[in-house]
Amino acid sequence: MASPSLHHLHQNPFINKKSRDIGRHERPGLTSVSSILTFSTTTETCTSSRKVESLNAVKQLHAQIVKMGDNLNSECLAEKLIHLYLKFGDFRSAAFVFFLGFLGLVNFSRPLRSLVEEFDRAGSTIFNLLVIFSELHRKGAVFDERNLSVVIKMCAESGDLWLGKEIHALLVKKGLDLDVHLKCALMSFYGNCWGVEFAEQVFEEMPSPTIFLWNEAISVNLRSGLFAKALHLFREMQFSFVKANSFTTVKIIQVCGKLRALGEGKQIHGYVLRSALESNLLICNSLVNMYAKNSKLESARIVFDLIEKPTTASWNCIVYGYAINGFLAEARKLFQEMELSEAKPDVITWNSLLSGYLLHESSEKVLVILQKMQSAGFKPNSSSIATVLQAISDLGLLVSGKEVHGYVIRNGLEHDVYVGTSLIDMYLKCSSLSGAQAAFDYMKNKNVFAWNSIITGYAFNGHFDEAFKHLEQMKQEGINPDMVTWNGLVSGYSLRGHSNEAVALIRQMKTLGVEPNVVSWTALISGCCQTGNYKDSFRFFGYMVLEGIKPNSTTTSTLLRACAGMSLLQKGEEIHCLTIRNCTFEDPVVAYIPH
Repeated sequence: MASPSLHHLHQNPFINKKSRDIGRHERPGLTSVSSILTFSTTTETCTSSRKVESLNAVKQLHAQIVKMGDNLNSECLAEKLIHLYLKFGDFRSAAFVFFLGFLGLVNFSRPLRSLVEEFDRAGSTIFNLLVIFSELHRKGAVFDERNLSVVIKMCAESGDLWLGKEIHALLVKKGLDLDVHLKCALMSFYGNCWGVEFAEQVFEEMPSPTIFLWNEAISVNLRSGLFAKALHLFREMQFSFVKANSFTTVKIIQVCGKLRALGEGKQIHGYVLRSALESNLLICNSLVNMYAKNSKLESARIVFDLIEKPTTASWNCIVYGYAINGFLAEARKLFQEMELSEAKPDVITWNSLLSGYLLHESSEKVLVILQKMQSAGFKPNSSSIATVLQAISDLGLLVSGKEVHGYVIRNGLEHDVYVGTSLIDMYLKCSSLSGAQAAFDYMKNKNVFAWNSIITGYAFNGHFDEAFKHLEQMKQEGINPDMVTWNGLVSGYSLRGHSNEAVALIRQMKTLGVEPNVVSWTALISGCCQTGNYKDSFRFFGYMVLEGIKPNSTTTSTLLRACAGMSLLQKGEEIHCLTIRNCTFEDPVVAYIPH
C-alpha cells in the first residue's frame, strides 16, 4: 500500500486556492530547484528572512513544493514544513503534514520524540494531534502500517484507550494485524493503557514470536513493575531458541537491578563477555547501574573504568550508585571529575546527589544542593521537585512547600502525576488538608498512587469519612484499590486508636478478595504500640500468627518496643529468639531498639 506523500497534500484544505494560484507562477530561485537540499535551504531562508515572515508565505512555499512533484518527497523537507507551520501558529496545517506527509516517509528506526515535543512546545499535545488523525480517518484518508504503528504508540503515550482499540479493529479488518512492528506497537499500547494481560493476548496470537516481540513483551512487564515476570519471559525466550540481542540484554540487566537479583545479573554479565558485547555502551551503563543497585560498588566501578569514553549517562550511573548507597563523599568526588571530563553533569546528575542526601544525610542538605543546582544554571525537573518536596515534608516547612508549588505552576508541572502526588504528600505531612485536596483536584490523570496518597492522608489525619468518600470515587473512576490503599486505611485507624475498626477492615478485605499481608497486620500492631496500647499489639500479633503470616523485621522491632514499654524482659527475649528463627536479627532496625 502506497504511503501518502507531500505531492498528495494538494487535496488537503490547508493549502488554499490563493496559495495554489501563487504556486503556479514562477518565482526566482524556485523554478530551477532540482533537489531536496535546495528546497531545504529555501525553507531555512523562509524562517529567518525579514521578507517572508507570514503564514501566507509558508503556504506559498508549500504550494510550490506540491507543484514540483513526487521527486521532492523528503522527510527532512516535511519536517521543515511542520516547523514553519508551528512557528507561525498554524497547528492544523502542521498536523496534516505530520500525518499525511511526514509519517508516510519516515523510517521505523527514526525517533519521532523530538518532533512530537516540538508540537508540545507550540502548545499542542499528543491528544490534539490524535484528534486531527481521527478527523482525517473519518474523511477517508488512507494510512499504511508505518503510519498506524506510530499513531498507536502515540495512543499509548497519551493514554487514549478507545482510539487505540479502534485502530486495532481497523488493522484486523485490513489483515495487517500480523505485522511485527504493529504487534509491538499494540503490545505497548495495551500494556500502558489496559493492562499487561491484554498485551499478553496480543503476544500469544503470534505462533513464533520474533526477537522484537519478545523484547516488547519483556519491556511491557518491566514498565509495569512486573520484574519477576519479565525475567521469566527471558528464560522462556531462551528455551524457544531465540537469541537475545543487545536490546534484550539491556532490559534484562535492568530487571536484575530492579529485583536485586545479583546472581542472575552476574550470569548476564558473563553472557556479555562471551558474546563480546562489553564495548556496547548501553549494556555497560546497565551493568554499572545493576551492580550499584545490588550495593556492589567495586564491581560497578570496574565496569565503569573499562568504558573507553564514558558519556554523561555513564557518569550518571556511577554517581547515582555511590550517592544512593550513602557514599556521598565519593559521589561528590566523581561529580567533580565529571565536571572536568568531556561529559558534563546534567539535571539527572544533580538529582542523584539530591536523592543520596535525602536518604543518607539530612533534608536540610537537600535544600542546599538544590540552591547549588540552580546557581549552576540547571532547572529542576519533576524528579528534582519530588525529592525536594519530600525533604520539605520531613522538615514540616509548609511555607517552603508553597513556594515550590508556585514554581511547579509557573513551569507547567502541575499536571505531572509524580509531582502532584509529591505535593499531596507534602501538604498532608504539613497538616494542610485543603492544600492536599487542591493539588489532588488539579491533577488531570490521577493514577492509583495519587488516589492512595489522598485516601491515606485523610485516614492518617482522622478524617475517615473523607477517606472512604475518595475510596468510592476511586472505584467509580475505574481504578481498583490495591493493597497500599487498604493498608493505609488500616494504619490510619490504628494510629488514631481505633484498633477494633482496623481489625474489622482487615476482615472486610478478605470478603473483598484482598488477602491481608504482613504489612496489614504490622500496620495494626505498630499503631497500637505508638498509641501506648501495648497489650493489644501482642493480642493482634497472636491473630497474625494464627493466620499463618510470618513477621518481618518491622513487626519484630515494633514488638520489642512494646516489651520495653511494658518492662517485659522475658517477652523481649522470646521475640529476640523469634527474630533469630526468622533470620531478621541482622536487620539494623531490629538490632538497635532505643529505650
